[in-house]
Amino acid sequence: MLNLLPCSDTVSTLPGTAWLDEVLHWVPEGVDPWIWLAPDSDDAPAMVGWGVTRRITASGHGAVESAWRRMASEGQDLVAFGSFPFSRTQEGFLVVPQVLIRRRHLGGPTEVTNHQRLTRRAWEPEPRKHLTRRPAIDEATWTASVTAVTQQLDHDGQLEKVVLAGAVDITSEVPIDRSQVASRLAARFPGCWTYSHDGLVGATPELLVDCRDGLFRCRVLAGTRKPAWAHELLDNPKERHEHELAVASVTGRLAQAGLTDPVIRGPFRLELPNVVHLATDVTARVNGSNAARIVDAMHPTAAVCGTPREASYKLIAQIEHLDRGRFAGPVGWMSSDGSGQWALALRCGQFSEDSRQVRMFAGAGILPTSDPAKEWIEVGAKMEAFGDALPNGQVSGTETT
Repeated sequence: MLNLLPCSDTVSTLPGTAWLDEVLHWVPEGVDPWIWLAPDSDDAPAMVGWGVTRRITASGHGAVESAWRRMASEGQDLVAFGSFPFSRTQEGFLVVPQVLIRRRHLGGPTEVTNHQRLTRRAWEPEPRKHLTRRPAIDEATWTASVTAVTQQLDHDGQLEKVVLAGAVDITSEVPIDRSQVASRLAARFPGCWTYSHDGLVGATPELLVDCRDGLFRCRVLAGTRKPAWAHELLDNPKERHEHELAVASVTGRLAQAGLTDPVIRGPFRLELPNVVHLATDVTARVNGSNAARIVDAMHPTAAVCGTPREASYKLIAQIEHLDRGRFAGPVGWMSSDGSGQWALALRCGQFSEDSRQVRMFAGAGILPTSDPAKEWIEVGAKMEAFGDALPNGQVSGTETT
């Protein structure tokens, strides 16, 4: 059953961030919704959903396409939110929601599927929360890990880059509203892809796969500076080389993914409020493929794993003292017709079931010349994106930078 949200005419032309803010008022109290919001320039579906009609899990090589094929066999015009882990040994999922609020493109109506009667509700201002902050990996452990990787890079003629992750645990006296965190992230980072999938909330600047209307697009990021040092990016040999490896990890798999006629634009500087990245956009034609297959072929890219892929993946498992979970994995949505939009789950936090704890993640690309102290600062700067979206309150504990 398809209806329009009562405020559909009012919100049809709103920017995505304002659309999300209004739609969240229509989510029933006590519900933690699924959220996907792309930049307005994508002209892509904006979606909020809740409940579970069907949850399909999969792991290993080809996990996303395996889950999608089972979903697609169950009906037409189905849409599922999806999130898969970095590690192939862990299960990811596609979830078809019971209720879906969707604006297919900017200017279009806001549709509601399978809903009871929805009522707009007002929000009470969130009370100040006392938050404690403690690194899941301390600086000494981080330094030892980076040093071990640089030594391996020096001795291994095949290994060129390895990405290591860090994390910080935040604890709150009372539950944190996940959807409000997502809304604040969307408002601060309108050029990013905002998501809230089963407790994983973030706004990522890195698009892994956009597959719609026979066209593929992705945005590759590698090379980072704080805004004050952004002028170094395009001329820094270490940052340029790291970025070239990330781009090659995508362009080298286009044929395997069923893509042809690539067009590459970049590198260019992508300026965000907290950091500046080197970015390259890649587009191509889709020949008989689908978004799920492309995700499986592309992930993990050098931007979140390293080069070569398999050697870096194995070294991360040996050296990184952290369970990434779904951080740095694919997050997005799939339609039963094979279209979909997926990003890398970056600039994010994983909430506990009771929403009183959240683990913030960020990573850094390690090359032979990497300085552990500078990489530590970079990881801390990336975490600011998510940390600043948490409710205002007094923060105590050990800092990351």
